[in-house]
Amino acid sequence: MVWQKDDKSAYEVFIKKYNIVFLFFLFLFICLSLRLFYLQIIVGSKYRKISEQQRLYNTCERAPRGIIYSADNVVLVENRLDYTALFYRLGREEILLSSNLKELSKILGKDIKLIKNNKSNKVVKLVNNLTIYDMFKIQEKKQNLKYINIVGETHRTYYYPEALCHITGYVGEVGTNELLTPNKYKIGDRVGRGGIEQFYDKYLKGQDGGWQIEVNARGYYIRAFKYIHPKIGANIYTTIDLKLQIEAYNLLKNTVTGKGAVVVIDVRTGAIKALVSCPGFNANNISKNFDEYLKDKKLPLFNRALQALYPPGSIFKIVTLTAALEILNTDHKRTMNCTGSFKLGNRYYSCWCKSGHGDVNLISAMAQSCNIYFYHLGLKIGVKNLKEYAKKFYFGRETHIDLPNEKKGFIPDRKWKEQKMKTPWRQGDTVIFSIGQGALWTTPLQMAYMMSVVANKGKEYNRPYIVEKIKNFDGKEIYKHKKSIGDIIKLSSNTWNVLHEALLEVVENGTGKRSKISDIKIAGKTGTAQNPHGEGHAWFVSYAPADVPEIAMAVIVENGGSGGSSAAPIGKKIYETYFNMKLENKDKNR
Repeated sequence: MVWQKDDKSAYEVFIKKYNIVFLFFLFLFICLSLRLFYLQIIVGSKYRKISEQQRLYNTCERAPRGIIYSADNVVLVENRLDYTALFYRLGREEILLSSNLKELSKILGKDIKLIKNNKSNKVVKLVNNLTIYDMFKIQEKKQNLKYINIVGETHRTYYYPEALCHITGYVGEVGTNELLTPNKYKIGDRVGRGGIEQFYDKYLKGQDGGWQIEVNARGYYIRAFKYIHPKIGANIYTTIDLKLQIEAYNLLKNTVTGKGAVVVIDVRTGAIKALVSCPGFNANNISKNFDEYLKDKKLPLFNRALQALYPPGSIFKIVTLTAALEILNTDHKRTMNCTGSFKLGNRYYSCWCKSGHGDVNLISAMAQSCNIYFYHLGLKIGVKNLKEYAKKFYFGRETHIDLPNEKKGFIPDRKWKEQKMKTPWRQGDTVIFSIGQGALWTTPLQMAYMMSVVANKGKEYNRPYIVEKIKNFDGKEIYKHKKSIGDIIKLSSNTWNVLHEALLEVVENGTGKRSKISDIKIAGKTGTAQNPHGEGHAWFVSYAPADVPEIAMAVIVENGGSGGSSAAPIGKKIYETYFNMKLENKDKNR
């Protein structure tokens, strides 16, 4: 019948639609199952972690930085502990904060206001620099201050803030650029700026701790359930002799200009005994007075010992003398007459002694710092050879001391002048190069290092360093300085002997007489670096005892004029301090 056929057709249509709907829902079920599988199994740990982070809120308690010691274990830098009252906002109404402020003001007996510029919208600083007595008062009334916690905060204390500022450096709040480094810094972190604080920051900074606080879905505080103790940073033991450092700083500070640098290095080990840049800054108030220091024309933030570049002046005659003996085989006893003036082409070059030194040989020319004698040597040696020997003695090269921002200096040559000045190198350039003037730049650290090389006759000399060892809070040594030998300078024994004799004569009978001390022989060289902006800079470099060297030194007094009159007396007093200390220690050990 017809109607039976219609029912069959309708049934087939129904089954077809049913299958389509079934397959659609089956497809949705499979998609949903796959999605759930992906979320629960494949990336489940990730989202569980996110969920846990939303449930937990961590408060930060800064870890104390490590302590810095002198060579004789005197504390140079440590931490001062005070307390800060924090209010955990965590979704609470402002009226609750207001009531806590009133209660806190009542307990402390003073009007407490919010500290401005809070870095977090969840934790509010109410008052900092609380004493331990204030902290106890608040803890006694804890039942009325349910949402206030007291945390300890450490602040850096520098015991010799000016004399050691360029060695220790200071700490400052992390900058915007540093915050861009993933997983390294948090807002409010304190990092080292300059000196040991910066160079060894990863050892000093420790690991922060704090409370883990549980909150509900709306961010409301439920409970503080876990406290993580901060891990104190490692302690650093330097090579600095505190008494020598303070003496050198005071000597420079009391010069006419109060500007300059001193570097004292142990020639046997490379250990820096003193490194002074004057004027300094007060590391304890650097954050408050930073702008003032920045505007100060004396540049107290500038580490002159390893960043300032000066012409070496007559100190460079050490290089010229060495090159003359090695290349020209100069007879150090042969004399030449100095009349006080030297003509080259149409130009006259003068000696510092206008009347002249008369007949001088290599030794006496060095002792009296005769320019005329060294003009002649320089022309014979040539600029190429002078540059080669300058590099041997660490001009234009970093010492790689473990402090930041060291400058390497500069040695000019023909190519440099042609590119920079657009003029060829002339003999007149070689003349002034031979006595350490012109576009020749060096640092006081390089000069002290050079003298340690000379004191060791180019053999087994160690690179300068300032940190001897580092120990963690448990006393375990995690770093120890390893001996680092510099390049051996191969010169004939005759050259070393003549150079040593010449430097000894400088102090005994020459321009460095004002550095002489009783019973100890000093070998050294004075110099005056020309300064187009005013009085010349006064140099004195040396080592002692001359026969069995222990320390080498470089002293520069900015705008001090003559090295013999300004810098050499400072060297004398530093040597007296060093050897007197040595005698005192010897008497104590008897």
